Amino acid sequence: MADPKTTPTPKSSPTPKIDPNSNLGKLAKDFNLPISTPTSVPSSTSKPVKSGTYVSTQTSSNIPAADSLKEYINSTFQKYYGRDANQTELDSLLPTLEAQFKSKDGKSKTTVKQTYKNGQLVSTDYFTANGEDPKLWLDNQIKNELNAGIQDVNTLNIPEGPAGKYFVTAKRLAAQNGVMLSDSAATAYANSIVSGKVSQDTVFNTIRESAANAFPSLGDKIKQGIDLQTLADPYIQSMSNILEIPDNAIDLFDPKIRGAMAYTTPDGKVGTKSIYDFEKELRQDPRWQYTKNAREQASSIATTVLKDFGFMG
Repeated sequence: MADPKTTPTPKSSPTPKIDPNSNLGKLAKDFNLPISTPTSVPSSTSKPVKSGTYVSTQTSSNIPAADSLKEYINSTFQKYYGRDANQTELDSLLPTLEAQFKSKDGKSKTTVKQTYKNGQLVSTDYFTANGEDPKLWLDNQIKNELNAGIQDVNTLNIPEGPAGKYFVTAKRLAAQNGVMLSDSAATAYANSIVSGKVSQDTVFNTIRESAANAFPSLGDKIKQGIDLQTLADPYIQSMSNILEIPDNAIDLFDPKIRGAMAYTTPDGKVGTKSIYDFEKELRQDPRWQYTKNAREQASSIATTVLKDFGFMG
């Protein structure tokens, strides 16, 4: 009697053994791939480690997990706005970002680049269907919005995030140099710096150029970095003392100060008024007659007159 035939059990493909805590393991988790923990392999059967740095590139029909894409979005918002994206912003950006991982035929496609160094995986990067870094794509989206002035501002009309710092600095620099700078202009300057369109130095030098043109006799000093506020301080202190006004209540937009700092001399040239002439002019200001100094001076003159006529000993 013949032995009964035994039907062989089909062999299943082995599950790749990958350390779940490694970068490759995390990559597999993102793409929902089955993995198992590797067992130790005798050193006698180990292949020699490939030396140097090299990149392995492959494509996948899966796209990065939504949580990973949200992390990309939030990190970009932190960079430009100093906060995470809110739900409305996520609802707007996330589908647009996911669409970048669709090829022209509508199929999902992700390019995965893994960088190894001496046999060790050191980084894993995901690229869109067009091979573009999604973080760079997000960067460009936010930069375009900044340059278009699309952003939130606080109750003081100051832009949110890093742009706010440059907004405040630009406004302060303009005020310290007698330049009127609107909120919209300061916002445009700040956004241009944050987006990388222009440098901080370019913006600040532009403001100084405006001040130098307004006060030509002081132009060279202003361009060299000496604020008009510093140059005008002696005039501000004189005005404070003579008209008895707190010096912090006098700014570079006061007509008296501006007139002294950009004074047209008799020969037609633009210069600065002498402190002596400036103080003499201040004593002709209607406000001076109400000061303590004016009253004391008037009293002193009256006393002298009375003495001269013998009415006082």
